Amino acid sequence: MVPEEELLDAVARVLAGDHSASTVQIAARVGISRATLSRRYATREALLKAVAVRAVQVVDGLLDAVDLPEATADAAAFDAALEELVVALLPAAHLYGFTSRDAGVLADPDVRAGLERQDQRALRFLALGQRLGRLRADLPPYWIWYSLWGLLDAAAEGVREGHLAPRGIGHLVRTSFLGGARPPWPAAGSEAGPHA
Repeated sequence: MVPEEELLDAVARVLAGDHSASTVQIAARVGISRATLSRRYATREALLKAVAVRAVQVVDGLLDAVDLPEATADAAAFDAALEELVVALLPAAHLYGFTSRDAGVLADPDVRAGLERQDQRALRFLALGQRLGRLRADLPPYWIWYSLWGLLDAAAEGVREGHLAPRGIGHLVRTSFLGGARPPWPAAGSEAGPHA
């Protein structure tokens, strides 16, 4: 029997590529029978809710891992945590991408509360990076957060459509994200430089 987390991840990948997939189509693409899927989730709505709850749990865990103490965090610690977060979010892009766009899932108060809590945690983390001079202060933290998810979603779609190699998307997302979110450094030859 397919472990629960593995099944929900596979379902999320199907839904990320075809949001309207029926339970029959989902089961076929995941590689299990419709009857097996129905025994675990009586309705499509119950299945979607389970995927959403899984998405919230996964992203919560990733945010836990980069929860820096604001009073003592420095630029090096923030940079390491940001790199870790970007890399760790790549495998979760399909989960978040589905959950953040499904109107039925977003109408669920528990899921909505989980997503809003995650947004607030992420915004605090990104605001810390701005205070430390590691992220651009002229961009709203919400934009930085949404931009990251946009890149993650684009990377997942590129892999799904066969345009991008799975092994290369980490580099693409990191360089694209950090290239836009990092503050512009002073021109070469000036006294100040990047805190790399």
